[in-house]
Amino acid sequence: MADIDVKINTSNKYVAKASLDALYGEILAIAISVAALAGDYLTGGNIVKNIIASKESSLIGAGIFIVLTIIGETSNHLDKTHSLLALLLFTLSVCIIDFDIGIAFAIGYVSHLFIDFFNKKDICLFYPLKKGFCLKICYADRLGDEMILIDGVFIIVLYIFLHSLL
Repeated sequence: MADIDVKINTSNKYVAKASLDALYGEILAIAISVAALAGDYLTGGNIVKNIIASKESSLIGAGIFIVLTIIGETSNHLDKTHSLLALLLFTLSVCIIDFDIGIAFAIGYVSHLFIDFFNKKDICLFYPLKKGFCLKICYADRLGDEMILIDGVFIIVLYIFLHSLL
């Protein structure tokens, strides 16, 4: 969700690759989420049952999440959605839907902000303050970025697999 603010940009090959990588990451996150929820449901897990059982709060959380997504999508990259405020608000909306998913969501969001902190572009961690921060160590559109994505997907799949065994 932190990168929901990325716009597809083909002005040069590096920007085009980075913006498409963000889009692919969003699609992959949705696919993994749907697969995990389907797996939970098919194996008799409690996540989907809990969401259905608390329809009202799930709808409220989903509504807040959608509003935040629209606000994030219309903002500038590395601005609102890369802040501690966005982390808090998005996480709260997901926790309203399901607390366990909210905790996993928060871990993913924090890891995204942490990784982006290594980039050569400032993130507005303390939005609405305009001062940005970064460590200027790597570019977001290079091999390091792809390795982090592959590692992250592997860890998620391994976690889901191991969690289903328990």
